[in-house]
Amino acid sequence: MMLTPPLTSCRPQRSTHRARLRALAVSSLAVFGMASIASCIDTTIPDLSRELGDGKTDGPFCSPDVLEFFPPQQLRVTVLDVGQGDAIWVQTPYFDDQEAESLNILIDAGPSGNVSGTGAGGAVVVDYLVTNGLQFGEALDALVISHAHEDHYGGVPAVVSAFDIERYVDPGFTGGSSGFAAARSAAVNDTNAIGGRSQFPAVPELTPQVYAPTDLFGPNVEATLLWGRDTPPNGASSSPSGTDINNTSVAFAIRWRGEQILLLADVENAVEQDFIVANDAGSIDLSSAVLKVAHHGSSSSSSREFLARVFPDRDSSHWAVISSGTKSFSGTTLPTEETLLNLAEFLEPNHTLSTQNRDEIKPAGTELGDDHIIITIDTDGVVQACYASSSG
Repeated sequence: MMLTPPLTSCRPQRSTHRARLRALAVSSLAVFGMASIASCIDTTIPDLSRELGDGKTDGPFCSPDVLEFFPPQQLRVTVLDVGQGDAIWVQTPYFDDQEAESLNILIDAGPSGNVSGTGAGGAVVVDYLVTNGLQFGEALDALVISHAHEDHYGGVPAVVSAFDIERYVDPGFTGGSSGFAAARSAAVNDTNAIGGRSQFPAVPELTPQVYAPTDLFGPNVEATLLWGRDTPPNGASSSPSGTDINNTSVAFAIRWRGEQILLLADVENAVEQDFIVANDAGSIDLSSAVLKVAHHGSSSSSSREFLARVFPDRDSSHWAVISSGTKSFSGTTLPTEETLLNLAEFLEPNHTLSTQNRDEIKPAGTELGDDHIIITIDTDGVVQACYASSSG
């Protein structure tokens, strides 16, 4: 059965602040390659009675109800399949009026597609959001760019051409990247045009310090800013390495109905070690139902010591989700075998999902935009995660 309608409880369009957005959004389809992926949201539902599979990241497929409906009092987090990169759509719970109460927050925008080994992630983001409820010219309540790497900020031009941005957040550190500075400028200009807020560096503009509560996700979701640095922790600000930039990432813990999701961007082992110390001192609580695995499943993150705090007991409600692609890093593709083995020690089978799922057996050019992952926490605290489309 093919499901083509968008979510039936989609919010109506908000006021379009600039009439040019519709024309720009349409033109951006060609500029960012969206026309070629307009049908990338494959919502074909396979026979759910079949085996989930024994692939490294095989898992359950979303039911038609999950794909069609965003019910009241549900927290919904969609990890979009932008290939090598990150883009996460958070839809916060509402009680009576979705338009008035629920927020749409985008954390990262995927790559531009102009870098070898990556695809037009920004186009995937816009296509998915429009297919599933938002309209061109509508406002995103917040756009967070976690750090100054292209596979996280490259899609910003496509996003700001399609939507207004009411609130913009980044760590404050540009890493010397002119591309990141340009993406920030585009987002800030969009925000300023509608009288929104730009908050960078995240500390102290969003919260006075790390491990502090934030109102970014609205009044219905408990949220903590776990990390965000305007300089790398080791002070290497003049000639930062990739690790230095990763370790400035804006990271969050969000909680609904007593269940927590960790959104860790690309932080690496040194930051995770700080999290362990803070957890053991009682400053934060890492124990969670869902972990958005840091740094695309690289071996530089997700140590057993860290995962033992995140998943202190083995439970069928616990999930790990990974955003990665087929790009080779000196012969290594993500997620790494080491990370998958570490996760397998703490999770039930078929409870580690990846946007890269089985991409290695798909024809080149067809692997993008087909393995979105939807995470839901319902009003009764039930946590689920599933693939929003068939993995072939």
